[in-house]
Amino acid sequence: MKNSLDAFVAEVQADIEGFAAEYRRQHALNPEQYPLELSDDNSGLWIEFFVDYMTRDTGAQG
Repeated sequence: MKNSLDAFVAEVQADIEGFAAEYRRQHALNPEQYPLELSDDNSGLWIEFFVDYMTRDTGAQG
């Protein structure tokens, strides 16, 4: 089955929005561990946080 660019973009956008919502929930519980801003020299951590979110084992059975 073919997958369009639009479908891929929509899926990635949904993943990013899910990451942001989860990160904000964690920030509300523990703001020191989950800051909403990073210094310029640590801005690369956002991609690390996102990759961790995407590869985390949620225990869901597929």
